[in-house]
Amino acid sequence: MDGGDRMSNAATQERHIPPKRQRMLDMIMVLGGLKEEAAIPLSRVNEEIRLLKEELSPLTAEIVAYPEKYFQEFLTAVERAGIIDQITDPSILSEAINNLEAALKTGESGSLSTLLGLLREAEAKHQDMSEKTEPQLDAVDVAKVIAPLPAIISQIETVVAEYEKQRAADAEAAENELKEITEIFANLANRAMEDPENVLAELQKLGSKTRYGPFLRAAAQLKRGRREGRIPDDRFAMLVAENMVTEMRRGIIMFILNHMGSRTVPQLAELMKTTPALVQRAIITMIQRSDVEIVGVEGDAPVFARVLGAVPESTLAIKRVVQQFRSLVKTVDETTAKILNDALSRLSSVLERLQLLGEYDETRLADSVKQLRELADKGTEAALSTPASIDTEQLKLLISAGLEAFARFRLKITLEKGPNLVKGTNVYGEKLDPEVYARIMDTYLDNEIERGTILLLIREHGAMTVKDLAERTGIPPDRVLQHLLRMKRDELLTIAGEAHGYVLYDVPRTPNEAEVAVQTVTALAYDLAPAMKELETLVEKLTPKDIGRLVNTIEIFSKSRDKMAKLSVGGAVVAEDILTNIEGKIKSALAMAYRTRARIPSTRPKVTIDDLMDVDVPTVMDEYRDMMGYAPLLGFGTIKWDHSKCLGCKSCELACPEDAIFLKPVIEIPQFFEFSEESLEKLPANKALFYRTVRSLATRRPTENIMLQHEAPGFGHIEVDLWLCVACRTCVRRCPGPDEGALELELKWSLPEVVRHIAAEAE
Repeated sequence: MDGGDRMSNAATQERHIPPKRQRMLDMIMVLGGLKEEAAIPLSRVNEEIRLLKEELSPLTAEIVAYPEKYFQEFLTAVERAGIIDQITDPSILSEAINNLEAALKTGESGSLSTLLGLLREAEAKHQDMSEKTEPQLDAVDVAKVIAPLPAIISQIETVVAEYEKQRAADAEAAENELKEITEIFANLANRAMEDPENVLAELQKLGSKTRYGPFLRAAAQLKRGRREGRIPDDRFAMLVAENMVTEMRRGIIMFILNHMGSRTVPQLAELMKTTPALVQRAIITMIQRSDVEIVGVEGDAPVFARVLGAVPESTLAIKRVVQQFRSLVKTVDETTAKILNDALSRLSSVLERLQLLGEYDETRLADSVKQLRELADKGTEAALSTPASIDTEQLKLLISAGLEAFARFRLKITLEKGPNLVKGTNVYGEKLDPEVYARIMDTYLDNEIERGTILLLIREHGAMTVKDLAERTGIPPDRVLQHLLRMKRDELLTIAGEAHGYVLYDVPRTPNEAEVAVQTVTALAYDLAPAMKELETLVEKLTPKDIGRLVNTIEIFSKSRDKMAKLSVGGAVVAEDILTNIEGKIKSALAMAYRTRARIPSTRPKVTIDDLMDVDVPTVMDEYRDMMGYAPLLGFGTIKWDHSKCLGCKSCELACPEDAIFLKPVIEIPQFFEFSEESLEKLPANKALFYRTVRSLATRRPTENIMLQHEAPGFGHIEVDLWLCVACRTCVRRCPGPDEGALELELKWSLPEVVRHIAAEAE
């Protein structure tokens, strides 16, 4: 691909370099020998290292000592507040113990040893409690079990009301900024046809406030097309007045949903001082892009909110409790059913309000949601202990509902509608063989009971792997994995990490303040223990090649301090004085290390541009890791394009987050004659027919491409700007072409083109 031409054309363009791209630039400049002017002479390197050691020596002792001081203060706060007893998730206890054991193998710590002992005692108590058999409840106990339900729901409603109050305050604060944005936008929209270039520039400034990705990418593409002469004046003015104004309107909608919460179309139109029809047109495309979704209905109008990366686990937990109570209400007496129906009505309202809120601080709901789940479990167990004359199928349904195995009532619907397949006929007059139906139902019931058993074990014992579940249940591992994947897809389970190479599956849990504190501190102890020893060793025996490791080690202390400063126990920050005093020292040490690393020249042999070839990315990073001081980077690679599989749909161009790939208006007719019949068979029928028609009509084989003045979706040549591409694979994943698509990422980077581009900009 001729991506080098594109980079040469854009050589004079001023670009803001993001941090990741700057790191890539640093490595390239060192590789190409372009960074020597900023470095000190080789003769002064040892002197520079000596000065750094002298400056760091008085700071090192205090930096290395602060973690132990903090851990001692944290231990005191833990013992005073008794937060270990508040940890209910066994997986958090297990993870914390593993982290502390690993930290103590690296170095001794009295406070961490004491904390480890407390955690082991808590884990032992938890195991003892889980091994005890709880007495079964009588049927009359169901009403007593759910008696605290109204009070728990009231607690949840109070917290949700506080969330809504805070969201309203945030919306009020954002209203002034929105008013300014809408006024500027209205003015720009009115004069877009008269002065499109200045309007586009002003819209881009406005886009920095709304930060809507599709607008920013479209604006960059439009300016590039204008600069390269591919877009005539009248077309440019129309695109600004229509496309860019509409994209900015979508950006304002996203700004409102981000800062002011979910809204209906009429509400959005009122806030934006525009018509509902324009908002409706804009929001339809946002739904198709998965930017927004419908989260409720207000009157007759749907309520829109931005699509979240992940639904809060408290929302999922309450949703499952609602589903569990709906199954439970059918098995209790009228009085108890009335209580449950009232609770269901309130919980459904709470669930709807949480869905409208979207994101929120889950820790404030943690205790109440935990109590709600426990109460739902006990109510189900009480109902299961009720003696009743019900057949096997109904009993299996009830048990499975109690285990939350049927979030979507699949088994209930199957049992109700399944017999009709045997007794009656379908629309074709066919009837299901009773023996076949019996075999299907036996397998289906077994699968649902197995899923319920797996779910119950995970909820009681914490996150578990396929191996653990297979050993406990006796179910073959391959079937356990199938069940886990199905429940993961149904949002009954989440992935909680890994243990010894196995994926850990867990139910959605909302960690409380105590669990967050212990989890965070033990993880920091795991990171800091080796860093404490390494920092002392590095400062004592510092050499030029160790400067990168030194920076990374000090970074660990800096990031750990920042996390500690945000951590609270009992509503107060632990060891706040210690963290405040050490902050300046860590920043000073880090700044000195960064400064020295920037000044020391590379001792590696320099290469010329002619020596550079397509470089294997992992090899380069291994070679230069110590010198650069960076962890291995993703983001290097070359996109390869297969013309025979390309549909010309521009999905790659629209999806690229860096605006690094685009469909050039060129029809490469000679390539049509290179496509094999096998590749044509895999294309859509109309596309393949077009290629065959062109080949059959040609009197001789074409040798030149056709350059189009305007874009022609469906045809074109894919080009990639290697300077902008960060090898994120977005274009590869989005390509709808046959087989694996028309694009492939090769983990090699064409460094000659990139270095030439940098040198051209430097001139």
